[in-house]
Formats: sequence, structure tokens, C-alpha cells
Amino acid sequence: MKLLMVKEKSRLSINLTPLIDVLFILIIFFAVSSTFLEQPGIELDLPKAKSSEGHTTQRVIIYVDKDQNIFLNDNIVSINNLIDEVKKLSDIREDKSIVVKADASVPHGLVITIMDLLRQQGIYKIVVSTVKPQETK
Repeated sequence: MKLLMVKEKSRLSINLTPLIDVLFILIIFFAVSSTFLEQPGIELDLPKAKSSEGHTTQRVIIYVDKDQNIFLNDNIVSINNLIDEVKKLSDIREDKSIVVKADASVPHGLVITIMDLLRQQGIYKIVVSTVKPQETK
């Protein structure tokens, strides 16, 4: 007597739920972490201007805080070695533009000195950051 063996077709299925969970977590992580890239650890009160406009993200930013400390991208530098540090940056060679973010309480002369040093090096695209004043009702 022959036994007839009937094989049932087994269906393999892949559970996509864990994969979707991981992808959503990655999307949330990158969305949250990307908003902090522009925010430096330097506290500034930028001057207010009604004609202030948004600008594209620059790679080279000079910050001047209320204590007149000068930062080149997040590294503190002195006014004497600012140009040497700017020359070391490869990003400045491409478009020759720099953003200057100075606290509103910084003396005007210091900002002009920084701008003059940059212009002596052939950097003429200098953006001075401001913020729009908040309207009170």
C-alpha cells in the first residue's frame, strides 16, 4: 500500500512592520537633528532691521558675541589670526562669501575692522545678519 503524501503549500511572508517602524524612526531622527545644524552654541542678539531677508545656509560664518569674542564657525579666534584661520578653510575658496553675525551690542568699529580684513583678502561677498523686529499689536 502506497501512502500518498500531500504537501501543503507553505507561504512565506515577510513581516514589514518592524522595517516600517525603523524607517519612521530614522526619518524622525534626521528631521529633528537637521534643525539643530544651524543653531550655534553662541548666544547672540542680532540687530533688528525691517528689511531683513532670509539667506541660504553659508559654510563660513563669523560670530561676534556681546563680550567681543570672535568665532569662526564655532571655533574661537582672535582678531589677529582671523585671516589666517579663514585662509585655512577650503569652503571659502569656492564662492568667496562669508556671513558675519554680530551681537547688537558689539561696537560698530569691530564689525568694520572684520569686514576690512576680509576685503583685504579679496572676500567681497559679506553678509551681515539681522532679524526682523517682532510687531506688537
